[in-house]
Amino acid sequence: MARARALARLMTTTTRGVATTTTTTTTATTTTATAWRRAMPMTMPMTMGRETVTRARASASRRAVREFTSLGRRGWDATSANAATNAATNAATNAATNAAMASAATRAMVRRMRSTMATTAQATPSMTLVVGGERATRRVAWWLGGGCAWVFSMVVLGGMTRLTRSGLSMTDWKFEYEHPPLTDEDWAKEFEKYKQSPEYKKSNLGMTVEEYKFIYWMEYGHRMWGRVLGLYFVAPLAYFASKGYVTSALAKRLGVFFVLGAAQGMIGWWMVKSGLEEQEFSYDVPRVSPYRLATHLTGAFTIYTGMLWTTLNVIYPVSPSQSAGASKALIDATKRLHRVVHPLAGLIGVTAISGAYVAGMDAGRAYNTFPLMGGRWIPEEYLDQWEQKGWRNFFENTAAVQFDHRVLALTTLASVSAVWLGHRNSTALHPRTRMLLHALLATTAGQVTLGVTTLLHHVPVELGSAHQAGALTLFTVVLALMHSLRGPKRLRI
Repeated sequence: MARARALARLMTTTTRGVATTTTTTTTATTTTATAWRRAMPMTMPMTMGRETVTRARASASRRAVREFTSLGRRGWDATSANAATNAATNAATNAATNAAMASAATRAMVRRMRSTMATTAQATPSMTLVVGGERATRRVAWWLGGGCAWVFSMVVLGGMTRLTRSGLSMTDWKFEYEHPPLTDEDWAKEFEKYKQSPEYKKSNLGMTVEEYKFIYWMEYGHRMWGRVLGLYFVAPLAYFASKGYVTSALAKRLGVFFVLGAAQGMIGWWMVKSGLEEQEFSYDVPRVSPYRLATHLTGAFTIYTGMLWTTLNVIYPVSPSQSAGASKALIDATKRLHRVVHPLAGLIGVTAISGAYVAGMDAGRAYNTFPLMGGRWIPEEYLDQWEQKGWRNFFENTAAVQFDHRVLALTTLASVSAVWLGHRNSTALHPRTRMLLHALLATTAGQVTLGVTTLLHHVPVELGSAHQAGALTLFTVVLALMHSLRGPKRLRI
């Protein structure tokens, strides 16, 4: 009887262990599945099945040892001990089998959930910039778009300031607010400071106070327009942040843009200062350093690029090829165009920056014929300064600067035309991408035509300003095209 009761206890204990193990596995599986459904961005532990099997085997083995030892003390013979051992082993095997089946089911479920998450990730932006629904997104997008337009106007106003030769009218600079002259006495003091500058002595000798006021207000307006732009960012950003619309990612980006804007103001003064000191170059008309002018323009293009790209991310968080329903033909066509548009954008940027050297050297007024320069395809003066300046000849030689800009502009037109010809009939492309591709060709052709017209008319203020605005417009179109060509991102779990 004692042996029968002991055997019954052993089987009961083993059965309970199996039941407990099976219940634990089932509960873990159910809980895990629920967690996957409720919170997608979670990683399923792939070792759950193995851990369950290990726990089941260890628990059953410990129970078998305890029962075997207890029965041994009561005098069990070898046959009874073997029977107990076999029962415990079978129980452990059954538990392990059940756990393994649960583990296999878990792994299958993980694979299904991973596939679902990968599909969902294609339709989800890689980084959320705005929260709060469609209304919040629309308001933030309008605000950022207004900031892009503001920076655009800053570039155009800067070009007008240069073309009217107003940039050197203010002989000092303050980081904070600059109070303009309001009384006749204040204007007289400011005018006296300007009379000490090289520009007045060489170009504007005999200028009246009224004539001085015009160029002063041009430069002052350009500076203050930039300062007000900072307030345009800070005030709405504080409001949207208080509403909870702005994510930390967007706040960080805007913080970077604000710092770059402040640095841009200091770079502008650094540029102006070069025209108020002893001239680095021997010009009849004092000018700012073309290197500093190119740096200032590059900074403006950098800020504009970042702001425009961020705005497009808010408006179009998912590109056509990133959407869940994107076809293979669309993805392949996008990849092919993507490979050629990026270097094309680089060429457009280099061409625009080369225009800064044309402006800094006032090279647009040197050779006012097209396509020949001084009756030659390559101007005779192209390498005049090579022996004295080496590679600087291409940046400080008027003939070289204008010729290089012409070549870059025509190369850009030819490259854009080739890309357009190669992809204009691609029906697999998204309609928005095709529209931007057509706009890129039209804008490039218009910009080259406007540049030639400006050159032939000796760079009047109106055409010169329009040409600078056209450069930024062309850059806007190519950036929008690049944004529409973003490829799908792989999900990492």
